[in-house]
Amino acid sequence: MYPELVDAIGAPEADDLPEPGGRAPAPAAGLHEVQDFVNTNDIEAGNDRLATPALLGEGRKLFAANCAVCHGAEGHGDGPMAKSLNPPPVDLSVTLSMPVAQDDFLYWTIAEGGAPVGSAMPAFKTTLKPDQIWAVVSALRSGDLKGK
Repeated sequence: MYPELVDAIGAPEADDLPEPGGRAPAPAAGLHEVQDFVNTNDIEAGNDRLATPALLGEGRKLFAANCAVCHGAEGHGDGPMAKSLNPPPVDLSVTLSMPVAQDDFLYWTIAEGGAPVGSAMPAFKTTLKPDQIWAVVSALRSGDLKGK
């Protein structure tokens, strides 16, 4: 785990680790950094946007244009740039199954990039508008980044 992320959410005790195929335990501490970001940047907390075909289509296009080069077309961390990155991009299907992966956390991660956790992921807060970031979050939540 990344030390900064462990500091932010707490590390699970060995006894709290899930069985294979089980869900990860809830973080021990609150996500203060995420909440502070949402509050100080006047971001509307929570993703209350309806997952319409238009919104999902926009989110998928934005993901393909901005994220797939590292995370891969389906978000498995296997994009063309993945092997050159250390740490490698996460498999988003795994990340999305974790309790920490609430919509506000996903928004914060996309907006702030990997600097808070020591990765090379760029921050998108200056290149994408808030509604565009929420569209990417909605596409991630759909579990279908290619529009199958």
